[in-house]
Amino acid sequence: MGYCAIDFGTSNSAIVRTTDDAPLAGDSTGGLCLVEVEGAALTLPTAIFHHSEEGTRSYGRAAVAAYTEGQEGRLMRSLKSILGSRLVEETTQLGDGIAVRYLDLISAFLKHLKEKAEEQTHTALTEVVLGRPVRFHDEDLKADRAAEAALEAAARQAGFREIAFQFEPIAAALDYESTLTAEEIVFVADIGGGTSDFSVVRVGPKRAAFLERGAD
Repeated sequence: MGYCAIDFGTSNSAIVRTTDDAPLAGDSTGGLCLVEVEGAALTLPTAIFHHSEEGTRSYGRAAVAAYTEGQEGRLMRSLKSILGSRLVEETTQLGDGIAVRYLDLISAFLKHLKEKAEEQTHTALTEVVLGRPVRFHDEDLKADRAAEAALEAAARQAGFREIAFQFEPIAAALDYESTLTAEEIVFVADIGGGTSDFSVVRVGPKRAAFLERGAD
């Protein structure tokens, strides 16, 4: 069984898989690479288009193209923004009497990314690290916890069994840390389509071996 990491974004998403040509130990990027999720593209617009006539779905650029070309159906974007709200468990009409929960649409998008990675790894991916903003909802901690729980539920529905979360600005700091030979204090700005996070983090080669980085 394999593992991967997903950046499920408001505007764009990406997935990282393991490779066989580099060791994972000692380097936060060693043995990992971005998956080509749409042609040669390494990012996928977080968009789903439901085709009314065929009852099928397109994802990413293909979804946006179907909408701009005037095909019969419905385009859905920015699904991440509803995490933590009541909408996530509500259903939406797709046409022809078809209704689906918003949570199911998020799960379908995650499953699409998962399948793209599995095509390249030829391995069932059952473990995932999901990126998340420091706060989904800055003024409502209950909604913030609900947002993470909903994202975890969507990931389980997509076929992941082991699920972990990493703060998106911390993930960026750890990636930068892998290039360092001395300790630094860095300012990380994560400008997102739905949320933006700003963090000050202590990084360095001696800290890279520790999994718990909350005190940094």
